Amino acid sequence: MGVGLFNLIALLLLAAVYFLPSLLAWRKRHPWRDRILIANALLGWTVIGWVTCLVMALRQPAGKMSG
Repeated sequence: MGVGLFNLIALLLLAAVYFLPSLLAWRKRHPWRDRILIANALLGWTVIGWVTCLVMALRQPAGKMSG
């Protein structure tokens, strides 16, 4: 019984890390959040795809000034 709970918690933690770029994009209300989510879901398993999604989520799109 305890092993099942541990596995569930581990799976949820891994899913949160995997979708971290998408979660950040939604939290920031990024205009490309849909595209980031799709790219993260399809290419997040590659290190390059995950890092690219993370960079996209953290960057402000061109022409969009904060303030």
